[in-house]
Amino acid sequence: MRARWRSLTVATLLLALSPPAVAETTTLRISRPLDLSVLPLLVMEHEHLIERVAEAMNLGTVTVTWNTATKPDAPAELTGGQADLATVDLAAFLLAADASAGTASEIRGVGAVAQRPYVLVTRNDAVRTIRDFNNTDRIAVPDVKASGPAVMLEMAAAQEWGAEHYNKLDSLLVARPDEPAAMALLSGKGDIDAHFSRTPYADGELADPKVHRVMDSFDVAGPHSSGVLATTSQFRAANPTMSAAILSALEQADDFIKKNPGAAAEIFSGMAKDQDIPLEDLTDMIGDPDLVYTAAPAGEMRVAEFMHHIGRLKHQPASWREWFLPEAKDLSGN
Repeated sequence: MRARWRSLTVATLLLALSPPAVAETTTLRISRPLDLSVLPLLVMEHEHLIERVAEAMNLGTVTVTWNTATKPDAPAELTGGQADLATVDLAAFLLAADASAGTASEIRGVGAVAQRPYVLVTRNDAVRTIRDFNNTDRIAVPDVKASGPAVMLEMAAAQEWGAEHYNKLDSLLVARPDEPAAMALLSGKGDIDAHFSRTPYADGELADPKVHRVMDSFDVAGPHSSGVLATTSQFRAANPTMSAAILSALEQADDFIKKNPGAAAEIFSGMAKDQDIPLEDLTDMIGDPDLVYTAAPAGEMRVAEFMHHIGRLKHQPASWREWFLPEAKDLSGN
């Protein structure tokens, strides 16, 4: 498998012609979950892509420490100095970029991690659209205000009942990590009867005949990124060439997944030690046309405009590029 990386991309080789004038960091700390949503980072880790690109760009021998995220507050890890880079949910990224604007450690995106929908499912047979939820229903989301699923549900409510009623379903939300939420939903004995989540959790839930789909976030916001690989403006100022190397490695990982979904499935299965999902099913999930691994941000402006409209964001960026590193400016984002 490693032979695939013997020849680096033309872009990487061109970047290598301009070695950094000032010594940049040779150690990186990256926080990410062991999750299919961050598959490009798992490929980067497994194939040592950052190290390879950094060496080609005259940054020397780079040591990358990958930490498994156990807490949802990745932006705090960045601003607190516990991590140099971290994966952040799109809504949480927008909130952090907005809140940190003008500070010494502004949260900035290196690139998007994946473009995929959140899927709202329920075991309540009476619920066919969001209008059918009642006060006894409980919908699990990772965070009731700062997560992509929660914001997408508010966008759906605004479209269904009018902008002033965006929070009509907020009282039904329960903060719960995806794995225990899925277990509770499937057991039928928990306190929740609906879950707004992502692959592979939604796939597993929908395999149960007692669970059905209500909607997904693409129905509401169109195609959108679900997560961002983020860092701080302070890190980028000290490490501009390294920042370019990281983005290049991310794009190479995306290309690897596109060309080798089966090999990517093997990498995920081995690193996540997930034996519950057959490799064939994992490969099918990775090849799902709704799941696109790309560094180009998608749907960020639509989500940011909504969050600004409801007062969740103080600032309305004129472009998604305002909250991403300069190295990402040529990505075809929106």
